[in-house]
Amino acid sequence: MNNRWLGEIFRGEIRRILAYRADFWVQYLVNIIAHIGVAFYLWKAVFTANGVTTMQGYSFSGMMLYYLLVPLLGRVIFGSELGAIGREIYDGSLTRYLIYPVNYFLYKIMQYLAHSLIYSIQLVTALLLFVVLFGLPPEITLSAIMILIIPTLFAAAMLNFAITTTLELFAFWADNIWSLLVIVRFSVGLLGGGLIPLAFFPSQAQEILNKLPFVYLTAFPADLLMGRISLSSWCEGMVILSLWTAIFFVLAYKVWKVGIRRYTGVGI
Repeated sequence: MNNRWLGEIFRGEIRRILAYRADFWVQYLVNIIAHIGVAFYLWKAVFTANGVTTMQGYSFSGMMLYYLLVPLLGRVIFGSELGAIGREIYDGSLTRYLIYPVNYFLYKIMQYLAHSLIYSIQLVTALLLFVVLFGLPPEITLSAIMILIIPTLFAAAMLNFAITTTLELFAFWADNIWSLLVIVRFSVGLLGGGLIPLAFFPSQAQEILNKLPFVYLTAFPADLLMGRISLSSWCEGMVILSLWTAIFFVLAYKVWKVGIRRYTGVGI
């Protein structure tokens, strides 16, 4: 089969995203302002109350950079709209994909990566503005290892796609799988370093969390960009990330094979 359709899907999805430019940038600005605004006043009070200039290796400006990175990296990694596969199963629109001469999962991955690529532009834009306006935090030094953010983000995006797809495929049995997706997002925020950097967790808790998939959807890429991860730690993390990705892709395939047998193509 000619795979040129993959590129067509990718380009078509990019055109669809950019067709709503105002919504694209408004969501971006609101997301950034909300995260930075809350983080600024919260951590300003914490630093002032403790009378310190650094906490767990983060200066105040470094903390602000972390909370700038978290939502932007999240948009890149989480990619396309949450719950799309589940809705297609529920409303019967999955049928049109089944009669196309294409692989359904490849189709969805290309749509997903198109969103991730566009959100990467927002990430780069915000980082450049931060550096120009405030400079680099004192604890950060630029190094060649930061270029590894490209394969890291791709791997993290595939992990998130595998997790969410596995859960969304339970729409073959359940009318509403939204709560499962919300639980995952909450777990990523709480256990993955989205709400508070992992450095503030007890060391034993950090060891456990580093073995779970949530860290690799938030803290791992953020710490890599801030120079807090060595090459050896990156290699170890990528092995764990890849294992979780493989596990969830296998689970997604198993759930799909069972669920598609009961799919009737009748929606709401």
